[in-house]
Amino acid sequence: MPRTIIPKRAKLYVAAVISAAVLALVLSTQLDPQLEVGAPPLGPVLTFLFVGLFLELAEHHLAVSATGSIAFIIFLAAALVFGPTWGAAITAASFIGAHLLNRRPLLKTGFNVSQYTLSVLLGSGIYLGLRGEVPPSSLDAALLPFGAMVVTFFAVNSLAVSGVVALSEGRAFREVWRRNTWGLVAYDVVASSIALAIAVLYSRFGAFAVAGVVGPVLFLRHIYMVNLQLQSTNHEMLDLMVKSIEARDPYTSGHSQRVAALGRLLARELGLGFGDIDRIATAALLHDVGKMYEEFAPLLRKESQLSPEEYQLMRSHPIRSAELVGTISTLRGYVERAVRHHHEHYDGTGYPDGLARTDIPIAARIIMVADTVDAMTSHRPYRRALPYDRVTSELSKYAGQQFDPVVVRAFHSSSQIRLLVANNQSDSGITTEPAATPVVRLA
Repeated sequence: MPRTIIPKRAKLYVAAVISAAVLALVLSTQLDPQLEVGAPPLGPVLTFLFVGLFLELAEHHLAVSATGSIAFIIFLAAALVFGPTWGAAITAASFIGAHLLNRRPLLKTGFNVSQYTLSVLLGSGIYLGLRGEVPPSSLDAALLPFGAMVVTFFAVNSLAVSGVVALSEGRAFREVWRRNTWGLVAYDVVASSIALAIAVLYSRFGAFAVAGVVGPVLFLRHIYMVNLQLQSTNHEMLDLMVKSIEARDPYTSGHSQRVAALGRLLARELGLGFGDIDRIATAALLHDVGKMYEEFAPLLRKESQLSPEEYQLMRSHPIRSAELVGTISTLRGYVERAVRHHHEHYDGTGYPDGLARTDIPIAARIIMVADTVDAMTSHRPYRRALPYDRVTSELSKYAGQQFDPVVVRAFHSSSQIRLLVANNQSDSGITTEPAATPVVRLA
């Protein structure tokens, strides 16, 4: 298995998080009023520790290069019951045990232990600062300080994880944070309330309270995992459908996935919102889905140039693609329009509706550039792939005619796009050479 190379700046970031966690723990041992009471009973501490370990072992994957678990419920409850320092110790011990059992790399273990410990310490520090009781005697008195504790905990946790992923993979921090965090906010708020219930029940019934809520906690995890698996299955089905279409034409294998990746980067470079970026990537993935109809099969297999009649038939594929996309209720509207108009030209000479300038949806204008770039950087029956410099020259030449000049400028200014195109060609074993024929044309 190839070794993952971690950038130096990501390592420095991890070192900073570890240092912050150590400093926070040292301060906690000096300021935590619960330490003056003495050590808590060993039995309850071990109960929290082993339940936390169990839940941490049952982690799940997030959207962008990270994992999550519902063990945070137990860690928050431990801090409410035993105070910041013991809560942090239980958190660290559970994480270390889980990472050792899963044989995680040392650097990853150090980071995850530190960022979770730091999140628990800062969150419970805020709780104590707002005069929250340890352990809380009633829900009413603890509600406000606990709310502040939860906000602090998730802010530190999500920012720390998103930061290291963004630095490690060269992604935009905002996109990583949004994709890994935003969709889980409601789930995390509901789940974290169980921590307060555990702490209140503990003050009345002891460690049995922890065992009593494990069932509801696991039920919450099950609901979340079912939802996550449904989303993953839907995306995999779309990928499978696109791959089955592209299997008809060896020259376009992987084309739609590459266009989706380029479209996502262009949308991000243009500063579009996260929802629009996701919808544009989906539209780009499905932009040629109409070619699955049988009338297009002979055209896709033909190695010579198309006849005028065949070219007219091929020009109908955006309409057929949009009609097919529109049969899925969640894709109607934005995605459907982007697919229909991805062959419109900025000067109004495109098809199927002859739209011009800003009448063309921004998603379609982005896909037009991404689609053309991938066509130019891939081998086709009528020419070999073009070098990157030739591609940028062609885009500049036809900006304002075929392409939106704003999207072309975004393409030129993105170093990530240049790297993605180079990687795509390298992965496909493509060598480039100049072509004598006109290249800025797509079916």
